[in-house]
Amino acid sequence: MEQGGAPYLGPITIVFLWPLSIFIYNKKFIEERGIKDVTFNLTVVEPAGCSLGIAKEIEPVYEAVKDASNYWYFQVEGLHVFVSREIKILGPLTITTEGLWKIKRLALRGATVPL
Repeated sequence: MEQGGAPYLGPITIVFLWPLSIFIYNKKFIEERGIKDVTFNLTVVEPAGCSLGIAKEIEPVYEAVKDASNYWYFQVEGLHVFVSREIKILGPLTITTEGLWKIKRLALRGATVPL
């Protein structure tokens, strides 16, 4: 079908890849623990027994930040998500889980630590 002389291609979906969309894959983990807020921080640790330097990792904290000026904020399906601006965004963000059993925690896919 044509509209206004041009072929009609159907509805157009605009997808914002960075950093405007977050998808949640493990809702059960979030619901079981009653998580309402999650903050993803960039933490710097010194590996035990290693003199080569430091390691950086993205760490989830299950509470809102006091000062959100250095964070991107998202609200996804009732979950308030804060992502540190120090974290390098590679593409669409996905909240998933990592680890097993008692050490299971939320993880942020589509992001990495800066070099």
